[in-house]
Amino acid sequence: MNHPSAKSWRDPFGSHRLGLWLADRHDRKNALMHRVAARWGWLKPMGERGKVVWIMAGPGRDSVRLAVELLRAIRARRLDIRLVLTYEHEYPEFLAFLDDCDKTGWGYAPCDHPAAIARVFERFEPFGVILVGTMPRPNLLAKLAGRAHLLGIDPPAAIDLAYERIYASNEAAAIQENLAPIADMKAILAEAQVDPNFKSLVNGNADRHLWWLHGASPGAADELAQALFRQAPQDVLFVSGERPQAEVISMSGWNREPPADGSVLWVDDHKWLPGIAAAVTAAHLARFDATVLWQAMAGGAALSRAPGMELPKAALAQAVTETTDVPALWLGYRAAPIAARNQADAARRLFWQERRQAEAVSRELVERVFEW
Repeated sequence: MNHPSAKSWRDPFGSHRLGLWLADRHDRKNALMHRVAARWGWLKPMGERGKVVWIMAGPGRDSVRLAVELLRAIRARRLDIRLVLTYEHEYPEFLAFLDDCDKTGWGYAPCDHPAAIARVFERFEPFGVILVGTMPRPNLLAKLAGRAHLLGIDPPAAIDLAYERIYASNEAAAIQENLAPIADMKAILAEAQVDPNFKSLVNGNADRHLWWLHGASPGAADELAQALFRQAPQDVLFVSGERPQAEVISMSGWNREPPADGSVLWVDDHKWLPGIAAAVTAAHLARFDATVLWQAMAGGAALSRAPGMELPKAALAQAVTETTDVPALWLGYRAAPIAARNQADAARRLFWQERRQAEAVSRELVERVFEW
């Protein structure tokens, strides 16, 4: 299977000449010459000696975060190799964790033009390659074929590529060869021990329930808020994902004073999610997001999902209720708090089970690289 944007002229990491020319023009106009250089493969590993292990992250936030944590774990185990991380979108808050890593370089990925791919392989001469949450475009895919040391972490789709080992997060990948035990390493990234004072910060002296909605369309978020506040006008709703259409308080501008009854707070900064997960009575996923799923389960919220949403493992279904009527479910939890607590406890137990499995698989991955 080819990368979905491989032939698109809008892809700044593809091979379409018009798209690459437009990307170069944009970057030159904005004095981003380092992106132009990276696009055409003018990359160089840090340090002068040692095998090179190239870690490639995709465009997603989770992909880059997981790649950074993996790089740090490998660096802690092996000091002799040179490590390179490339990505398609820059997240400075994660890359800052690499500042204390010696013989480690990071930057934008090359495009998939044959000349760029040939150049970067000539300059890197990578001994090992690790793909994290990304699907190679056609020319890179061809270059990777037959490599002895090639690992796939959380591959987004099945592709015709012989991995040394695949570390998948979803049971749907079980048909692939060279598969490690299924475990989602993003569960390791969830903050499981959170300061409980966030709930007091939001509620002050008020006795009210907090709720969390993720991934709903703006209109659907507004409808849920209206239905909830008709029956529980004092409660507070957090919404992550798209901004609701109705009036909201943006978390990035929140003054940390208790919001008024019936307020909707839009979570426009991911740093608030651990605190929210630990403070709310329940959360609902209108759209699947693995990071949000594990954080909600770790935080101890009763969790529900939209009908038909597939979960990484079938066993999670017992703790992530399907519902078409979120307000009714939440109001039921208000009336029966023990039921909400039991549901939350079931989710938290499954989270810790997944986390332990992910930590074991992660150790196996790092040990494999150590043996290279």
